[in-house]
Amino acid sequence: MTINFQNAIVKVKLTEGAMKAICALDFGGELVIRGFRIRDSEHENDRGEKLWVTPPSYMGGGKWHPTAFFPDKAVWKLVEGKILDAYQEALKNRYTKAYGLSQEESAEYFNPKSL
Repeated sequence: MTINFQNAIVKVKLTEGAMKAICALDFGGELVIRGFRIRDSEHENDRGEKLWVTPPSYMGGGKWHPTAFFPDKAVWKLVEGKILDAYQEALKNRYTKAYGLSQEESAEYFNPKSL
């Protein structure tokens, strides 16, 4: 099976607090990887956002162990970018609905770095 990360659909569940969202990658229903997390970070990522994307992991022996690992860093950057794009779109949709903005107003006024 060849996995095409370009066509993956990211599902986002927004949360409150330091953990901003929990995400899943869906590859057309054939494979779903759940448990990616977006958290606040003290440092900027490659996009200039103070957000940190972590792969699914579990706690064992006092350490976190990833359950999904991307040996090719270029693939990880692609996945991370898709997750962050989907997160920003979910935030935009949340604020558009909460404040009754039109799509044009939302696109004009939404600034993810200020949230």
